Amino acid sequence: MTDNRRRSQRTPVGFYVEQFIDDAPHRCFTTDMSSIGIYLERLAEPFQRNSNLVQLQIGLPGGAETIWASGEIVYDRLDPLFHGTAIQFRGMARRDQRQVREWLRESHKQERFAQSNPFRAPVQVHRPVHAAA
Repeated sequence: MTDNRRRSQRTPVGFYVEQFIDDAPHRCFTTDMSSIGIYLERLAEPFQRNSNLVQLQIGLPGGAETIWASGEIVYDRLDPLFHGTAIQFRGMARRDQRQVREWLRESHKQERFAQSNPFRAPVQVHRPVHAAA
């Protein structure tokens, strides 16, 4: 039995976000997002964080304006190359909240369409060609 404590559906995404930790910017890559939070990865590097509160500058792909949000770090994952951080949104303008929800809804629709579209181009697998001896 899995213990899924998530309160909101996450959507796989892929775009850059600026995370400000103690006023220092860190460029991160977003791997998934929901209406209540975001998961970011960046190169693992030494740093000291004095608080679990961060500021985010989010430029949604295709969006006209930058979204600013505050968040609380709820989970950290470290490996030799990347530092992953799950952030729960704590503060965001209502207009920006609406924009995030609409963007996620549209992204989810496009993803579902791409998976079910019988006319999409097939994925081509390239196999190495071995020379005859």
